[in-house]
Amino acid sequence: MTDGLSVVVSKYESANTKVIIPDGVTHIGVGAFLNCTHIKTVNLPEGIISIGEEAFSGCTALEELLLPSTLKHIGPRAFRSCRGLKKIHIPRGVDVIPDQAFSLCTFLEEVTGGEGLYGIGEEAFANCQSMKRCEPLEHAVDLGTHAFSWCNELAQPPFNRHFVYIGDECFRHCISFHNTEVSLDAEYIGSNIFTGCTALPQ
Repeated sequence: MTDGLSVVVSKYESANTKVIIPDGVTHIGVGAFLNCTHIKTVNLPEGIISIGEEAFSGCTALEELLLPSTLKHIGPRAFRSCRGLKKIHIPRGVDVIPDQAFSLCTFLEEVTGGEGLYGIGEEAFANCQSMKRCEPLEHAVDLGTHAFSWCNELAQPPFNRHFVYIGDECFRHCISFHNTEVSLDAEYIGSNIFTGCTALPQ
């Protein structure tokens, strides 16, 4: 679908396991690949500006995805339940990782990039139970409620810096947190942010 100078992928209907988005596409529409459980690889070209709400949600077999450097917007639940993803790089142009964007990506181990981030939304990485490294946490200053809850393998968050907002139960059940000294400088700190973090000193 063409909208002025924008080219939008609005709906994908194919049995192919590998998807190649053609050059010239600027937007991946809302729910464009929703529940396409057979897709394993998606090639996104440079020039894509936005990925819509639930665009790839439920693509449980998706293993390989490179977000283009031109990307500026990711919609809520865009990659929810993409259980096959193991690595993702957040381009510098993205300023917010929205609510539930990568929630239930249970085999996601590493998230890099995010230098341009301000905020990480509610449950953005909730139940990413295999995640060991998350560079966006080093850049964002606004962390939503349950943003990293049940990230069982996340061990070394960079707390010793300033945050604007840390939502309720943000790090609930991050059982691998082992910082012996945690210094939190924040304008707002929600309730029970370390509930269930059993490795932290009590």
